[in-house]
Amino acid sequence: MKVRTLVILAAFALASCGGGGSKVTPALPSQSTTLPPSSPQQTSFTYGVEAVRGAQYVGPLQNDVTMGLDVALAEQNAPGLVAYAAQVSNPKSPLYRRFLTPRQIGTLYGASDASLQSAAKYFESYHLHVGTWPQHLSIFVSGAQSDLAKAFGTSFGIYTAGGKQFVAPMGTPHFAEPIPVTGVTHLVTAQRTFRDLVPIGGNGVTMAGYLPQQIRNAFDFTGAYKAGYNGSGITIGIVGTGPISANDVPAYGAMFDTSVATVVQRDVTDAGVSAPGIENPPDAGFQTPPPVTTACNGYLPDCNPEDGEAQIDTESAASLAPGSTVEFYLGYDPAYCLDTRTGVVTPGPCGTNLQPLLGITLADDEIQQVIADNSVDVLSLSYGGPEQANAGYEFDASNPTSGLGPQEFAALAAEGIAVFASSGDSGAEGCQRPAFAADIDQPCVSYPATDPSVTSVGGVTVPLDRFGNLTNQIIGWGITTGQGQGGSGGGISQYFPLSLTPWQQGLPGMTGSDRNLPDVSMLGDPATGMAMLEYAAPLGGPVVGDIGGTSVAAPEMAAMWALVLQACKASASCATAQGAKPYRLGNAAPLLYSLYANGSTIEPTYAQTFYDVVYGDNSQRPVQPTSAPLDPGYNAAQDYDQVTGIGVPFARALIKAVTHQ
Repeated sequence: MKVRTLVILAAFALASCGGGGSKVTPALPSQSTTLPPSSPQQTSFTYGVEAVRGAQYVGPLQNDVTMGLDVALAEQNAPGLVAYAAQVSNPKSPLYRRFLTPRQIGTLYGASDASLQSAAKYFESYHLHVGTWPQHLSIFVSGAQSDLAKAFGTSFGIYTAGGKQFVAPMGTPHFAEPIPVTGVTHLVTAQRTFRDLVPIGGNGVTMAGYLPQQIRNAFDFTGAYKAGYNGSGITIGIVGTGPISANDVPAYGAMFDTSVATVVQRDVTDAGVSAPGIENPPDAGFQTPPPVTTACNGYLPDCNPEDGEAQIDTESAASLAPGSTVEFYLGYDPAYCLDTRTGVVTPGPCGTNLQPLLGITLADDEIQQVIADNSVDVLSLSYGGPEQANAGYEFDASNPTSGLGPQEFAALAAEGIAVFASSGDSGAEGCQRPAFAADIDQPCVSYPATDPSVTSVGGVTVPLDRFGNLTNQIIGWGITTGQGQGGSGGGISQYFPLSLTPWQQGLPGMTGSDRNLPDVSMLGDPATGMAMLEYAAPLGGPVVGDIGGTSVAAPEMAAMWALVLQACKASASCATAQGAKPYRLGNAAPLLYSLYANGSTIEPTYAQTFYDVVYGDNSQRPVQPTSAPLDPGYNAAQDYDQVTGIGVPFARALIKAVTHQ
């Protein structure tokens, strides 16, 4: 399976918030899977086992390079925020649709002002830049590596594992005094997250993927448009995996003779909006992304070619919800560099073969900016990584309500923002794209698709004629039914219990006692894919191709939900939520499962609103050896299944079912 990959930076969890400044004896991951325990006076960081297993020390990190870190703050009530996110999206809860602002999230659940100032002053005392966002979930710290080494009480070294080098502390990181911090990213570099994108050419039936008109007809966007719902007045957010050109979406609309939404780029900035004066000294991290260039093989900032993932995300959302506004969030931080030869991230300055971080590697910062702005109503994520590899990094394996990931997505749900995440393109074995994993031939699912505040979107194979009419049954996308190696990500979480997703409990098709995914499905099979346009004039194009994967499915579902929200906005009986945007509905999953659970007693019925996919599977063949037999996955079946979820929704019927419009 041809899948473009990048690197996300691993996070550490802090075991305590103690202080002390005694010298720490360096310990190498090659000697132990964890660093030795620190004294009671120190704040100790717990290494993720997968990040250091079998690693060998190469040597110290040379030169006084610039580094940037996301520091998770000790919150007033982290489990409470996840619980509130569930209640605010639950139609049966008295808290249903009582949405919060970013500042309210910070005041009620995030770090207190005193904690924020305490952490900021500590890092500023080491001549480091500190910035934050109003929800008080994290701060961004950047500066010279020598100053960061002093702040964390350790030097940094180069290690190698699995044939790739990475950067990690040489001793146990610790603070010289107690500060309210629970985790830090960017202290160790590891491959964690990938684009859920399958750039495989068409099979001769469709030369450049399905056109917007075919997809509109297949999923009855057309019926919604006829009723007056095209996403008008709704804002769709895209978490950017890479650069886009402002010319591409208009060119896409012109080429395929279809209306498209306006796309606006929003850059990440840690402007210190919640604490004036905290933005000192000047930022050495986030910067304005450089202009997009023609296709090239050089390095940023002079060579900045387009990202196919970003194009399909924006073009899919803009063409299926043409009345909406699409806000594309993009982060750029030259403090760290991606080695294009090895896929390893190292501190800057960047030179030959080293690219400054852009897009997917800064997804957490992009999401923090989305939370702070609170302007999008729907958010699409087309990336993910093995749940096992993200345990201890994005979330705490022993307490999955804690960690930067669960807090970010809970904050979005608490604001009323619906998040749709691609379920992955490795079928039932999401660990086939691992990070420092000893055994990749194992069932696993993708994070953030498993997060309880997110709606997971799988992929299906949809046979259409040139008008968008079904020519056969919709089936689950997998390598036994589609093209290439890949399939709809699905299975059972190893970390998030069903108690965090109560809307799934007790329903036909659910397996085990942990979160099942996906929740719903849309077009994903790359054998057809969706048409994508890149490099519109003046960048030398346009170039048209087709791309599949659950990267296509997530923005399609986000666009459909934008139409639902427009209908809610137009209805006095629906637009009743507390807050400035009373039409928001929060996390979509509880409502979708309610339609599934009560499908025979509502109008339209479940059978009229969803296509129940009953054929197909997501079994996979191991990456190595390629001749190995298929590993069993899950089968599509009547009712819920771990290939397609509760099924494929139709836009017009979904609008009626949710809003009665």
